[in-house]
Amino acid sequence: MKVSKPEDIRNIALLSHGSVGKTSLLEAMLFQNGVTNRLGNVEEGTTASDFTPEEKSKGISINATYIPLYREGIKFNMIDTPGYIDFIGEVHGALRVVDSSIVMVCAASGVEVNTHRVWKMADEASLPRLVFINKMDRESADFRGTLSQIQETFGNGVVPLFIPMGAEDNFKGVIDLFQGKAHVYSDWGKYSVEDIPEEFADDYEEYHMEMVEALAEVDDELMMKYLEEEELTTEELEGALEKGVREGSLMPVFAGSAARAIGVEEILNYSSRILPSPVDRGSVRGTLPDSEEETERQPSLDEPTSALVAKTMVDPYVGRLSIFRVFSGKITIDSEIYNSTKDETEKIAKLYNQKGKDQENVEEVIAGDIGAVAKLQHTGTGDTLCSKENPVVFPEIKFPKPNLSLAAYPKGEGDEEKISTALNRFAEEDPTFTAFHDPETNELVVSGMGTMHLDVVKDVSRRKFGVDFETKPPKIAYKETIQKKIEVEEKHKKQTGGRGQYGHVHLRLEPLSRGSGFEFQEEIFGGAIPNQFIPGVEKGVREAMKEGVLAGYEVVDFKATVFDGSYHPVDSSEMAFKLAASKAFKKAVEKADPAILEPIMEVRVEVSEEQMGDVIGDLNSKRGKILGMDPQDGIQIIRANVPLAEMANYANDLKSITGGQGTFSMKVAYYDKVPPRETDLIIEQSKKDED
Repeated sequence: MKVSKPEDIRNIALLSHGSVGKTSLLEAMLFQNGVTNRLGNVEEGTTASDFTPEEKSKGISINATYIPLYREGIKFNMIDTPGYIDFIGEVHGALRVVDSSIVMVCAASGVEVNTHRVWKMADEASLPRLVFINKMDRESADFRGTLSQIQETFGNGVVPLFIPMGAEDNFKGVIDLFQGKAHVYSDWGKYSVEDIPEEFADDYEEYHMEMVEALAEVDDELMMKYLEEEELTTEELEGALEKGVREGSLMPVFAGSAARAIGVEEILNYSSRILPSPVDRGSVRGTLPDSEEETERQPSLDEPTSALVAKTMVDPYVGRLSIFRVFSGKITIDSEIYNSTKDETEKIAKLYNQKGKDQENVEEVIAGDIGAVAKLQHTGTGDTLCSKENPVVFPEIKFPKPNLSLAAYPKGEGDEEKISTALNRFAEEDPTFTAFHDPETNELVVSGMGTMHLDVVKDVSRRKFGVDFETKPPKIAYKETIQKKIEVEEKHKKQTGGRGQYGHVHLRLEPLSRGSGFEFQEEIFGGAIPNQFIPGVEKGVREAMKEGVLAGYEVVDFKATVFDGSYHPVDSSEMAFKLAASKAFKKAVEKADPAILEPIMEVRVEVSEEQMGDVIGDLNSKRGKILGMDPQDGIQIIRANVPLAEMANYANDLKSITGGQGTFSMKVAYYDKVPPRETDLIIEQSKKDED
């Protein structure tokens, strides 16, 4: 099947906290609509959307999975997104290419940590949304309590459209508040439409009035009729519902059980009627290449072609796949497309409908639709593809920065190059993962969103690229410095029968302010050291400063001045003065009250007000200095300077303190002197490493 008009497309992201049932909901939708011929199960690892070995073994969604389904002339591009914070980057990509979302909440667990986060992300993207209260058949399921919690947390625009009949083992169906009918389920996904049972009549009246009042508030004329106690027709209410959802003032609530397909048919029916098409969402804004001049693209086939790449993945059969959303015009096979982000032209050989792990060949992808293309040479996630004659650049996708860094060491002999290649390939697929060689510590450092994220990187590297590695906390790039001015004399003299070596220097070291680095100066008078040997003195100092006297770290923030010396007309050379300067430097550092410096990080933590005290206490225990607290959008932002040595496990510490709600970022602010106790530990560890 194919669609020919943007009006017939619905792009929908499934959002929730982890293990609430997004994958089960999509699995039920696919099976009910004939996309799959058997019903998959998350626990058995047989679902269409969780198909990688890592997802099957862990029983969670790791990747955003794109699967279309067709229903009554409408193409639904459904995106099953991960619910765990370690894989939140996948959600960022998905939200840039959808027009609406379904937010799922567990009827027993209620609003959880990541529910807050994905709701805020949907707000920032101005996405209309429906709410599905899932697992009404689960023990402790509480629709009334869960609905109240959602409304208290996210506002009164959350309004019931369907309510459950019963709960836990007695959950048997849902009531349509619009039609005033009960959908009584007798088997998986099958129901009969009946009159509302007497035992649920009061619930119906209560929630029906709540729904009508909420819908009336969408339109001034309807509100007047409601206040004057005039009857509102079903058509008027449906019009208000559609308007409220698309404007974002209403978030209708559905109830059900994805595992038993109760409520699945209902949410799909309403999704096609009240969730917006690409045309309803309107134009998309961008800029002209190499310019700040704004331009826009309408969701029309008559507009110049434009698209955005939301995800890059490596398929074992078709190679590198780019998943994209066309915002205007259309992309066809055997054509060329311009990457305005990279200023490169790409060849479109094959186009696909991405269907989980499978691909379906298509001739074109039209405005509003989501498709995939294989083997683009220059294109990555977040790039804009467009007509070269009418170029546009869409805003980049803002992915969160990784906050957990570990050093990676290959398990196999000589696998250093293989592991570097594997990790760079993984980084192409996942913008929240980075890998780089730290020249200061000579380690390969991998950074991700958390422990589970990096564990998955290990698993994928082993499976896809045949390379295995272990991780451990990275070394800290300490520095050494001096704290007082000192002058020393050193002579390098060697006679071996032939031409000898002679270099003689007087060297002065003096401390500079923190962050100044290194300065070299000469104050030679009367030719005590000829000019041609001065560069040798500087080289000797520069080479020697790479290894300090306390723990072997680079010496910084000092000035070295050669102010006197002597030479031999035959035996002196640049090398001899280099050796003399190196010895002089080491002698001087030992006498100049050396100290170790550590990197101090500028840390920014976002938490709720209730958690602020515990987080500040923890930062103080890490030798942190609190700089300030700023409220922003209902959260508290804590700013602090904390030694990097104390932040090695902070991603897990913060997760433990805040129940996963807190987020943080950090960058190097400056270097500062290490306290005596920590200095002793660093020196002791350095000696162990040498042994």
